[in-house]
Amino acid sequence: MKLIWIIAFFLPFSLMSQLVTSPQGAASLVQNTLLGPGVTVSNINFSGSSASIGKFTANGTNLGINSGIVITTGTIANNGNGPQGPNNSSNSGFDNNYPGFSALTAQAGATTYNASILEFDFIPYSDTVRFKYVFGSEEYPEYVCSQFNDAFAFFISGPGIPGAQNMAKLPNGATVTINNVNNGNPGGTGSGINACGASNSAYFVNNGNGNQAPYNGSSNYIQYDGFTKVLEAVSKVQCGQTYHLIIAIADAGDGIFDSGIFLEANSLTSKVPVEVDYVMSFDAFNDGVTMAEGCVNTTVTLTRNGSTAASMNVPITVGGTAIEGVDYSNIPNSVTFAPGQSTVQFNFNALADGLTEGVETVDLIFAVPDPCGGSNPLELNLKINDIQPVQVTVNSVDKLCPQDPAELTAIPSGGSGPYSILWSTGETTASITVNPPATQNYTVSVTDACLNQTVNAVATVTVPIYQPIGLVTTPDITEICPYVPKELTVQVTGGAGNFTYSWHLANGTVLGTNDTLNVIPSTSTMYYVEVTDQCGVSSIDSVLYIITSPPLVLTMSPNQLICPGDTVPISVTATGGYGQYFYEWFHSGETTSQVFVHPYTTTSYTVSVSDECQTFTVEGTTTVNVIQPIADFVISSHTLFEDLPITFQNLTIGGNTYVWEFGDGQTSTMVHPNNTYDVPGTYYVTLIATNSIGCKDTVVKPITIQEEYWIYVPNTFTPDGNQFNNTFKASMINIKETEVTIYDRWGLQVFYSTSIRWEWDGTYKDLLVPDGTYTYKIKYVSRSNIADVLIGHVNVLK
Repeated sequence: MKLIWIIAFFLPFSLMSQLVTSPQGAASLVQNTLLGPGVTVSNINFSGSSASIGKFTANGTNLGINSGIVITTGTIANNGNGPQGPNNSSNSGFDNNYPGFSALTAQAGATTYNASILEFDFIPYSDTVRFKYVFGSEEYPEYVCSQFNDAFAFFISGPGIPGAQNMAKLPNGATVTINNVNNGNPGGTGSGINACGASNSAYFVNNGNGNQAPYNGSSNYIQYDGFTKVLEAVSKVQCGQTYHLIIAIADAGDGIFDSGIFLEANSLTSKVPVEVDYVMSFDAFNDGVTMAEGCVNTTVTLTRNGSTAASMNVPITVGGTAIEGVDYSNIPNSVTFAPGQSTVQFNFNALADGLTEGVETVDLIFAVPDPCGGSNPLELNLKINDIQPVQVTVNSVDKLCPQDPAELTAIPSGGSGPYSILWSTGETTASITVNPPATQNYTVSVTDACLNQTVNAVATVTVPIYQPIGLVTTPDITEICPYVPKELTVQVTGGAGNFTYSWHLANGTVLGTNDTLNVIPSTSTMYYVEVTDQCGVSSIDSVLYIITSPPLVLTMSPNQLICPGDTVPISVTATGGYGQYFYEWFHSGETTSQVFVHPYTTTSYTVSVSDECQTFTVEGTTTVNVIQPIADFVISSHTLFEDLPITFQNLTIGGNTYVWEFGDGQTSTMVHPNNTYDVPGTYYVTLIATNSIGCKDTVVKPITIQEEYWIYVPNTFTPDGNQFNNTFKASMINIKETEVTIYDRWGLQVFYSTSIRWEWDGTYKDLLVPDGTYTYKIKYVSRSNIADVLIGHVNVLK
């Protein structure tokens, strides 16, 4: 049986999903982090800044590798210049002023700087060596297809490998570089940065550029603007031979804008023929390696890789401080795979020896034969520890408020678990919630699975007993006058303390939240106070404030209509209140109940009245509306001549009756009258308008009557020599000047005269004009000096 313990730590995602780095020495990093099964390493060396190499974890990020070694061209520090996110800069990096690496200079075709070089010897125990990695850079995306092609390589050399070969290649055989794995640089920027299309983009992760919204939801976790997907470096090797690996990275073109390599933990491997695994029946000490005496057994499983055609024997050597037969049961000296068998298993138990010995160790060494003809030892290190007697602690609770729930938690220790828990309530969980109405004890029993010991503990839930809330308020108040200020108070006894207060009216309006309240009522009022303690228990009391005098009420004289300047009385009548009344009119300061006013415009008058209480005043207002007609008229006739009727249009506002005086002795009472003037001259017309209450308004306007004049022009004449209608002329009355011009149809002037008695005989240059229509223009001035122009047509017929 395989027992798996899962411990979940619920932390904010932003705290769990991030890149975390820490400095560490190269030898420890290779031996304890990078190294996996099937490989031994030696002669570990690092060249470069110590700040540029370390260990990392990247759980939950978009890097694709959870932990391992990080090597950069600058720093691994979390200072905004290293590889840690968020990706908030398009040009992060640190120039540590270290030299470049000639092999990378040759590869990049540009001078290199800040080289970091990790190298070591290794011996593989199969025909293939491999490890996983991610390459990232701040040179993405702006400097794709440029000389700033930061370089890295995994140079392997040794038997069967000509020279030093770069293992950093894509599955299609292409070398991994910035200019060879990208999304392209369509725009380019000139100055050696060329426009180019995407290259091997299937292996590229675009992480934004630090100045815009991220391209994916996880870009906050890595600073580099782009990096490869998880790639694997693979090389054929000879079993048991010694090889040399150089892992190198450097800036190219300049020393800024860092790049980095992430090497996956335990991924430097050469496939081993046998793998060893184990499962404990119970992880009593939560460390995955310690067995509890007398309670835990361990199943060890050996799994064969590759061919299973032949049998295989694996010797087992046991060491450590534990004693076989005393501290654990017999472990076989070896296990054998039969032909065709891929797995073998054996079990052993941790024995209860009754002694207190502390932690003892059990070290199992499996001498697995490797393909190189030697032995590839695999080691399994386990521990055995004593089991302490079972104990349990449980918390008691002193409730603040009787109605509060209480949580009780049992914490077992000792034994080896798992633990069985039983409360006196019948519940079987580690924590329970109870809510007793009175103080009560609860018992919990805990039994462990190994020792089968049961222990008990008692928790007490103490429920407080509070006296009922008592309120002592200000006695009811009686006053003759309103608006007498008073302070209302409340004193509290009993309850759970930390009281809150609410003074309010019957309609719920809250007036205050202290233990006192200042009031100044206008009428008899009931005040309520509610007091609540910290447990939510409330009590209500009230204070009645009685005012014995009736309300002071004012009756104002009604609003009035007057003519401007008329004198009218206004008054106020007071009832209720207490004692005699006192008056003050705001407009004049008069102190009587009646005053006289004579406004010229509509005016509101306010009076203030108080009684003998002198604690308040009441105000009243009455309005005197001043109304007056506004007399006005216009003359609607277009011609103002003697002996012609003239119409007068009344435009009065607010008028009711009218009297007209036309200036020639004539009068009228019509709304819109007519009048005829016999003699030319200037006359003054008067309109007197009266409204419904007798208010008057008068308007006087001059009118000028012109002397009558007229011109009659015929439309046809016949210059044929007979005795009728032989000339073209006009009949005129009261015209003193004329200027006449006649034109033919083509605009030729055929006649012109300035005589008041002009006549045209139908000739032009002593010859009769042809029959037809002619245009005339007559300019004239009347005896009253009215000037005008008359234009028309006349027909000539012979």
